[in-house]
Amino acid sequence: MNRGRGGTRAAHPGRGAQEAAPGAAGPAHSSAPTGKWLFRGNDGRLTAYACAAGGLLRWTETHAPGTGWTGPEELEVPGWTGSAAMAQSHEGYIHFVTLRTPSDDSGGPEVAVATQFQSGRGLTAWRGLGVPGVRGGPEGDRPVRPPCVVVNQRSGSVHVIVSLRLGGIVRRSRNAQGTWGGWKQLAPEPYLGGVTALMPVGGPLEVLAAGRAGVDRWVGAGQGQFRLGDRVATQMGGAPVGCETGARRATYFWRYPGDGSLVAWRADAQGVQSGMMGLGGAGGHGTPGVGQAVIGGYDCTVLAQNGAEGDIELTAYVNENEGYGTWWASLGGHGLHSPQVAVDAADRVVVAALDRDGALVVTRQETDREGLAFGPWHRA
Repeated sequence: MNRGRGGTRAAHPGRGAQEAAPGAAGPAHSSAPTGKWLFRGNDGRLTAYACAAGGLLRWTETHAPGTGWTGPEELEVPGWTGSAAMAQSHEGYIHFVTLRTPSDDSGGPEVAVATQFQSGRGLTAWRGLGVPGVRGGPEGDRPVRPPCVVVNQRSGSVHVIVSLRLGGIVRRSRNAQGTWGGWKQLAPEPYLGGVTALMPVGGPLEVLAAGRAGVDRWVGAGQGQFRLGDRVATQMGGAPVGCETGARRATYFWRYPGDGSLVAWRADAQGVQSGMMGLGGAGGHGTPGVGQAVIGGYDCTVLAQNGAEGDIELTAYVNENEGYGTWWASLGGHGLHSPQVAVDAADRVVVAALDRDGALVVTRQETDREGLAFGPWHRA
């Protein structure tokens, strides 16, 4: 593993998406979903998703990793309002959540969910969860942004998180037997900034939210109750993203609004670096992609971002060692956006992004080269 200052230097695979092999583009004006949108199924195939005019787009890798993709397939969403979020269970199921226009006069928008059980297969019918809110809450309340969805990797329960403009953060949960409960308030105060949720294996559900007083972390305290675990006196630029980086621990990443650089934050834990740590990457924009990979025998966190010069940039470092510094390197892909990170069936790091035409474009680690090196970008 080639090391910069505590990080990994990525090889430059080519300057731009124009160097990608010709292929069918996605419908124009497709955009990235909220949060993670690139997943590896239990059969080893990668699947990528985007948001389009009538619903979701889906690309599915062929059985031999790196040899091709099918798609984009259009997955219609009735009442579609333009965005979705998704999360994966340990069985490989992908759970989707969106806001849609209700079919009756109940107000709205309402939350709807669906599930994909196998790579490349159809989704279940979309199920409406009603207009989010709690009894006695403000009338006419509306979500601030699209909802999040979180899966308990041990029990299989599913949690939908919605940040309301007036009524704080609410959640609705489905147990392992498939029964949905009602909407319950998780945090009483409204958060108008970015919100993300995560449930480390063996740990409680936690929600990170940017509000007036700073960035707050709410943590499940049992019996359906939540407590304010941390309040970080800082501002957040854009949306945060989280990743499980240790036993029952999560690390969160967001942009510092002053210069667009990325920061990592982790709650206090014995034996690990914690608090807020700078990661560099100043001048970048958008939500970074984050993943986990074994590189040179080390368990590493891999981050990809839209850099200041318009390329996709990447850094990798040993988990929870942000304090040793990071080294950002260009992967080319000038003009691509919304990068994501995953590991394919051959244990190679894959970086995917969307191009100006709405097509999926991918670069893949070349393990026969020294260090963390990548091949050229290819349209799916």
